[in-house]
Amino acid sequence: MSVRPKMIAALSTLAIAALTACNTVAPPAAQGRADSLEYDYAMNVDITASDTKASLESKYGGNVVILEPTMGYAVLGYNDSQVETQGLKGNLSLERNKGAFMGGGQMARMNGSVSSWAGGSVSSWAGGSVSSWAGGNYTFIPQNSFTWRQIRLEQGQRLATNLGNGVKVAIIDTGIDLKHPAFAGAILETEMWDFVGNDATPQDEGTLGRGAYGHGTNVAGIVLQIAPRAKILPLRVLGADGSGDVTRVAAAINYAVSKGVQIINLSLGSDGESLTVKTAIEAAAKQGVFVVASSGNTGDQKVTFPASAAYEDKGLGTYSLSVGSVNSRDEKSLFSTYGTENKPLKIVAPGEFVYAPAPNNRMAAWSGTSMAAPMNSGALALALGQTLKVSKSEVMDKLCHAASDIYNNGLNQAYKDMLGEGRLNIEQFLTDVVSR
Repeated sequence: MSVRPKMIAALSTLAIAALTACNTVAPPAAQGRADSLEYDYAMNVDITASDTKASLESKYGGNVVILEPTMGYAVLGYNDSQVETQGLKGNLSLERNKGAFMGGGQMARMNGSVSSWAGGSVSSWAGGSVSSWAGGNYTFIPQNSFTWRQIRLEQGQRLATNLGNGVKVAIIDTGIDLKHPAFAGAILETEMWDFVGNDATPQDEGTLGRGAYGHGTNVAGIVLQIAPRAKILPLRVLGADGSGDVTRVAAAINYAVSKGVQIINLSLGSDGESLTVKTAIEAAAKQGVFVVASSGNTGDQKVTFPASAAYEDKGLGTYSLSVGSVNSRDEKSLFSTYGTENKPLKIVAPGEFVYAPAPNNRMAAWSGTSMAAPMNSGALALALGQTLKVSKSEVMDKLCHAASDIYNNGLNQAYKDMLGEGRLNIEQFLTDVVSR
């Protein structure tokens, strides 16, 4: 998610805006289809098994960009002139499409620290969790050692020795640096897709130091540091400027579900709720797919969507997670959006100066709720890679209930009960859900 300019100064000087631009197309293997054309508006409609693209376009006058007969809905795209001529203004199902989403829920930032990648392949640790730790320090990216101790990662990896083996995690973001050595053997290359470029190469694109370039690479790298044997499905829906379209985000969610992912990471958000994206998330929840979303970086109580929907029914509460950020002292990050008394966040995790792979064989630190979300995605991957002693529908609640208290440290009194149940504690979570 994003951080306001005044807050960014406190985090670093060489900051990079962490978001991205989006588009619409879906790969041939996708159940749903997103057209390659861009539209100003999108409209979600219920359909029956007999409805076709032609019949829907004849009935509603737009262009079908997503067609999901098995899920019972379709999405049509309209440009401004179509909305005017067809008198669609005021239609409650019509929503703005272009640029509605931003990576990390507004913006995340790269914090100036950029260096060459010194580690090997994060995904190919063969000796179990012990091999990546030495004396309590994380050997691949030692700069994260304190952060990983804060969330009890080493102890958690000892409890989940499969390290997320085979668990599929979709990173719906700016794409990733596909050639970075940190991702060797971890990418689902035959299934990945670029919904912006409409091709099978979701490469993180841009210029280092500008916009959202490297955002998705960082997010994916965090997941693999937590669960190094998980498999990453990169789906590019955000462009280098940090914005993304509703139809592309929805199409990517549908596609990820069709490919059998267990976890979807959405380090992105919108100021307004999207019926189109919510419908896709509800469909994912019905399939038992966990959706982890960052809360936003405006520092106020305006939690961005879809994190704001994490408490809703239709399965969203069971399989959706809203994530905010704390610093190294378990104090709410200045930039982190937080909940209301009626709709608090579900959990928080460290989101400041988190080091991970960066494009062009580099490593960089980013700050934002975008970085806190994938820590939880990685924790879920560790759990799903093991034999569970609880039902899958209980896992998300267990993750939240296992969180460490952050309300009695004298730092978060102003946010009592608005930061979820506490800060991610991977050791306690896995103790509660994994069979030994």
